[in-house]
Amino acid sequence: MATTGPPERPVGMARRAKERRDHRGQTLPAGVYSVGTGAGPIVGYRVRWREEGRYGVERHSSRTFSVDTTGSLDRALEKAVLFREEALRMVRSEGSVVRLDPAGRMALDELFEQWCLGRGPQVSERYAEKVVGYWAREISPRIGKVRIARLSNDPGIITRFQDDLLAAGVTAGNRVETLKTLRAVLRWGRRRHPNALTVELSGLFEMPRLRTGRLAYATDAYGLERLIEAALRRGVRDGLYALRDAAFIAAMGFTIAARPSEWLHSATWGDVKEHSVELQRPNGAESVAVGLKTGARAALMLSGASLRLEAYREALEERFGRQPPSGLVFQALGSDGPLWVEEGGMAAPLAWDFRDYQGWTARVWRRARKSVAGVEDVDPEIASMRFYDCRHTAISMALHSTLVVGPHGMNLHNLAGWAGHDVQTLQRYYAHIIARYHGGGVVDLEKECTSARWRVEVEPAEPGD
Repeated sequence: MATTGPPERPVGMARRAKERRDHRGQTLPAGVYSVGTGAGPIVGYRVRWREEGRYGVERHSSRTFSVDTTGSLDRALEKAVLFREEALRMVRSEGSVVRLDPAGRMALDELFEQWCLGRGPQVSERYAEKVVGYWAREISPRIGKVRIARLSNDPGIITRFQDDLLAAGVTAGNRVETLKTLRAVLRWGRRRHPNALTVELSGLFEMPRLRTGRLAYATDAYGLERLIEAALRRGVRDGLYALRDAAFIAAMGFTIAARPSEWLHSATWGDVKEHSVELQRPNGAESVAVGLKTGARAALMLSGASLRLEAYREALEERFGRQPPSGLVFQALGSDGPLWVEEGGMAAPLAWDFRDYQGWTARVWRRARKSVAGVEDVDPEIASMRFYDCRHTAISMALHSTLVVGPHGMNLHNLAGWAGHDVQTLQRYYAHIIARYHGGGVVDLEKECTSARWRVEVEPAEPGD
């Protein structure tokens, strides 16, 4: 009569599980097991022990020593016994056994490829192109083939690399960008391969000091109003674009204190309040690509900005209907109105890209500043004023106004918050402007802006200016 029961094990495996003998017939030490199947010969030895896993949870671990890797069964057994003794010692002191990370054999060029795959979707195309260019031109030919393990054993490679850049005559600006690129990749690699890149290398980077190209330039409320006037008078077939250009200049110059990227990529109609605008990173990876600062803050808006933004919004809504609060203030425009794109099944406002911004500054801003430079009572230096300097203008006006100067001196804390700086940075960067107005009269910003706007309205610049 047939009976059922557990399947029979191969004779060889049953014998080894019971007797635990090595290839010489001697009893194996605890934790060491022979490797082989069925009744066939022993081909190696496996060591087993308990240790803490990756997340601190206890688990069984093992390692096998075979004839193929050691050369003989005697040598395999010897290595297995020694390894288990060392493993138990490590577990008692460290909780786990340190293993060689296969990533240690990875070259820096391979690590950079991983960085491109991991970070690529989170950075702008322009930044990615710049990083790839510096890597291909300066880093890869020199140290691209260096393995990560070698870099961990000899961190001086980083120092010698910097010396090599200097000896090759690479300019200070290019050295800074090259070293920043290499440092970013190594930091990323250290987080992902800590057992291979075992040394923190960031402290070895010595950034060249760059000469300050220019002090922050700032015009005044009157100069800003003349620039706005020039934008409004620009010969365009559609007056809506002139209103938008004037609003953009006013939003930068009369907001304390926003950056172009914040107005173009962050500020929505819902963020614009009566006297302030809320600025923060939008959701999604694209927020990294546009260069917005980390965190959220509010900037103070003066009437010079509020009036121009209101005029632009009224013109938009008169032509295209009510604008949703989620729409960007300076959203890309098409013939049918502000443009939207589909992201994750939802409509998202289409912002200007870097080329759009460059085209606008060349087409609108540079022409406006050139025409204003010859107007009476306007500083001729305005001809070289960058659009970003409108931010400096807003801060400089606040520095000698009642917003900052009180009966007990200057209080820079509120201004630093509006500007997105700490007080020390504000003092250092605007020291020359603080000194320029030291001991001068304190102005009321709203009165100053209203007076400048009134003067431009009653004394328009000549058409030839």
